[in-house]
Amino acid sequence: MSQYYQTYYTTGEFAKLCHTTKETLFHYDQLGLLKPDLVKENGYRYYLSKQYFEYDFIKVLQEAKMSLKEIQLFMKERNSQNFVNILSEKNQELENEKKKIQRMQYRIQQAIHMTEYGMKTKHMEPFFEECKEEHLLTISLPGRQMTDKEMMTYISEHLEYCHQNHLTEELPIGSIVYKNQYLKGSYNENCYYVRIEKKRKDDNYWLKPKGLYGTILHEGFYDTIHESVCKLLDFIEKEGYQVIGDMYEYEIHNHFTSQDIYKYLIQISIPVEKR
Repeated sequence: MSQYYQTYYTTGEFAKLCHTTKETLFHYDQLGLLKPDLVKENGYRYYLSKQYFEYDFIKVLQEAKMSLKEIQLFMKERNSQNFVNILSEKNQELENEKKKIQRMQYRIQQAIHMTEYGMKTKHMEPFFEECKEEHLLTISLPGRQMTDKEMMTYISEHLEYCHQNHLTEELPIGSIVYKNQYLKGSYNENCYYVRIEKKRKDDNYWLKPKGLYGTILHEGFYDTIHESVCKLLDFIEKEGYQVIGDMYEYEIHNHFTSQDIYKYLIQISIPVEKR
């Protein structure tokens, strides 16, 4: 027998060696995960040096998101193939978790960017800006004034679809008003949308084209948005441009930054070209 890994430790000494507590070792003993190598007649419990690696193995499996129950089952039928199988499964779970974290980081970064954009950009003053193309996922709306209950149903349905399909949606939700509608003075939304990372084969996919947009940051809620739309359309006309597409509304500041809906900041953008 090798002379190595044969030193005995009391429960307290072994707990210190493993950087854990005696209570944890007692719990592992009760579960049958890690029992003392020796229990004397007086009830004193002793662990061997080599059992440190048993404890470390359990710790590694826990860090791989295995429950103690899963570890217990694995330890009963421990072999190379089972080890590969369980770690492969846990590796895939960690990969899924990593993607989930990356999606959340993206959402947070975009929320920071848009909030800071709203803080440093003048409000209620129209301007032109060059915009990159954006990939949107939409849900069609009735194109009429909706009740609060109807509105929330559409929002909930759309965001749940994004969650179920693991799409990287941003925190705010945007809306689209068709050109033939807002030019008639009607600003009821025709679609809700969220931004996604790339083009997607989906009936609800929508490409917001790159180009020059007339833009204004509206202070207030949607029931007063007509004032800013009229100001923006007048500005576009006076500057010698014409509108060439649908209107996009996007909440820059909303319930994340204010408890008062009339302190919201809504970006209104319309694609334009020189007359």
